Amino acid sequence: MERRGKERRSGLLESAADTFDLPGEVLLDLPRLTVTGGQRVMVENHQGLMDYSPETIVVAGGRVTLKIIGSSLELRAMTAGALLITGDVFQVEFVY
Repeated sequence: MERRGKERRSGLLESAADTFDLPGEVLLDLPRLTVTGGQRVMVENHQGLMDYSPETIVVAGGRVTLKIIGSSLELRAMTAGALLITGDVFQVEFVY
């Protein structure tokens, strides 16, 4: 029953975001990613790190988990609202 309530709320929020032309990540608790040239990833609206190594960085993103795979990955900056990751980025996975 609790899951049905969350699904209904999610649908309502998606509809509100579309109706009022608001960014979905704000209302839906989703991260926003900016990938620049396979060398830099900015993750905004994150909820912290789950795992960190030079080959894999896993980021909690609310309703989704992000898995960034590459080599020589470094966490260059981290604030409550954003992460900056640099290195050779090969793949970004969204795990729901």
